[in-house]
Amino acid sequence: MTEMRALVVGLLLVGAAPVHAQSSLAHPEIDFKGALYRAVFAQGAGALTSGDIAAVPDPLRERLSRFLTRRAAFKSAFQISSSSFEEAARDARKRALERAIVSLVEVPDVSRLAIEFITDAPIAFEWEGNADGPVAESAYAEKYLEPNPSSPLAPFVMLFIAHRQRAAFEAYDHEKNPAAEKIAAAKYLDHIQRARAARDVIYSLIADDIDRQPYVYLRTSKRPQ
Repeated sequence: MTEMRALVVGLLLVGAAPVHAQSSLAHPEIDFKGALYRAVFAQGAGALTSGDIAAVPDPLRERLSRFLTRRAAFKSAFQISSSSFEEAARDARKRALERAIVSLVEVPDVSRLAIEFITDAPIAFEWEGNADGPVAESAYAEKYLEPNPSSPLAPFVMLFIAHRQRAAFEAYDHEKNPAAEKIAAAKYLDHIQRARAARDVIYSLIADDIDRQPYVYLRTSKRPQ
């Protein structure tokens, strides 16, 4: 009887694991199904629209509405100097980051801050299926935060690092590099939680939407833990 009870308890604990993972979400009742994540970190179709936030309660809806308004009105101040296809693609990715920052960060000099962040960022035009690109971009962002821990950009940079480390985690899984995979997972979990702790609620909404994605770069059945 004791052995049977232990077996039942063990099965219950295994079954409860996904529920425990969900409990880390700041807003488990709100699921944008990746639309908010794509509005920040992806280009193309499927980004958040006003229809996606219609049923979201205030003040969350009002905050998301401001984000969408700023995103729609965005005009880049980034000086493009591309002379090749690769440079043009790289600059397009930098402009996408600039748009994300300007749309999210509600301070008067956000455009200047965005340009400062993206200008020297080693943004690759293509990661080519390996971890080097996202790791280099994450390292740049981590170094940026060292002297600027209280920067208005800090919550966004936390999300940026988390996103790049999640991509690196998936690449390391494909490369069969468990040691590096473990480091990337730890960095992802640390920075996604730090972004969730930001005073501005939109960062916890974005963190949740990223966390819900099965993958952000390379398809894998694994999740950082």
